[in-house]
Amino acid sequence: MARPILASIVIVNLILIASACDPKEDPYKVPQKKGVDLHKIDNEMTQEELAAARKEAGIKSPEEIAAENAAWYETEMRKYVKARLPDYRKLIGDMRAMLDEIEKQAPKWKDDKAFEKYRTKHQEKVAELWKFYDDVTGKGGEGGNTQIPLAKAAEGFEQLENDIGPGVAENEAFPGALKEIRDNLDKVTAALDDIEKDESLDVAEGETGGDAAAPSAKEEPKK
Repeated sequence: MARPILASIVIVNLILIASACDPKEDPYKVPQKKGVDLHKIDNEMTQEELAAARKEAGIKSPEEIAAENAAWYETEMRKYVKARLPDYRKLIGDMRAMLDEIEKQAPKWKDDKAFEKYRTKHQEKVAELWKFYDDVTGKGGEGGNTQIPLAKAAEGFEQLENDIGPGVAENEAFPGALKEIRDNLDKVTAALDDIEKDESLDVAEGETGGDAAAPSAKEEPKK
């Protein structure tokens, strides 16, 4: 009887050993994804190799993310401008008209008295212009790339306002100052024409004037 009992013990031990050597698969184990493990990348990889590994893993570079965000922001700014095209065109027209008036009246400013007579009414128009400028452009903070030449024109106009006075018509820099402002206004007009023709800019009906939503109030691009 001893041998069968011993044989049974041996068989049980062999079963236990086999079970230990060949464990069953854990049903709760999370399967590992195949692909490049960026946590185990050799620190000696070149920048080109690292970029390739990131691309293979589907990870965007900081430059790609920045470019996508910049493109999204500019699109939203173009929508902002398109919703206010009549206001932008009026602003440009008002500024051009004031430049024409300054150029026309400058030769008449022979002395301080003549200039002050003109300046009284002119300052009221300038105040209205800047108020309208702030309303249309969000105090210069909206408009994206369209705002760049517009801001330059506004800065030039403001500098011109500080420089005009008796004798300014004889100043050799006067024509150049007028031309620079007008050139920047031409760039703004070209931008407005391009935006008006851009049918991809979906501006909601009634989304005009100062109550149109700015990009900060819209859904931002996913990172």
